[in-house]
Amino acid sequence: MNINERYTLFPTTALIGMAIIAMICLGFWQLDRMHQKEIRLASITQKSQQSAISLDALDPRREDIRDYQVGFNGEVDTSQLLYLDNRVESGRVGFDIIAPVVTNEGIVLVNFGWVEAPLSREYLPRVNIRQGFRHFHGRITVPQNNPVVRETLTAGAAFPAIIQQVDIAFIRKLTGMNIAPFVVELTTPTEGEFVRSWQPVVMPPQKHLGYAIQWFGLAAAAGMVGYFALTSKNKG
Repeated sequence: MNINERYTLFPTTALIGMAIIAMICLGFWQLDRMHQKEIRLASITQKSQQSAISLDALDPRREDIRDYQVGFNGEVDTSQLLYLDNRVESGRVGFDIIAPVVTNEGIVLVNFGWVEAPLSREYLPRVNIRQGFRHFHGRITVPQNNPVVRETLTAGAAFPAIIQQVDIAFIRKLTGMNIAPFVVELTTPTEGEFVRSWQPVVMPPQKHLGYAIQWFGLAAAAGMVGYFALTSKNKG
């Protein structure tokens, strides 16, 4: 092989090598995600077997408060309802209905459940949330901001308001309330039009393992194809 042929093969070899490295990294990333899901599912199982705790027993600075069962009394502020957009239930598009609840431990956001969206985007579905003091029982979730999702509301918008994601900092500005940094998803029997079928872990660990095997398999295949392609050129 002369020098010109070597210079021609170098970019191809480098490209194949980078592709293989990228596939291997993606495979290990899927294995890491599988491990994270296994830890999360074990935590969910453990916390679901515990009795409900009070809001003031939560300490997000010291532990992962997700999935704790909580029970508390409070009063719903129905004047500041939030409709979380683009929520899908059994193939139907709708909203999660979220409202601030004033408690002795502070103000928390409570997710009452899913309701189906009307055919026209000009209207919002009507919901019936009783006012006054009441007892709540639910599961703690900690919303994560998605940088891909763009919020369409601005501070000072009218209520009820449609939000694209549960951004606690933005909702604090929107409502003017010092809201706790988590959401309580109600786990009590559904009332009226609400549907409550929470899925804290959407993709099981087994799927991540399957994706990891696929990436490792693609890396191996790319390596073999690259090897035979390069050796055939050398022979030529």
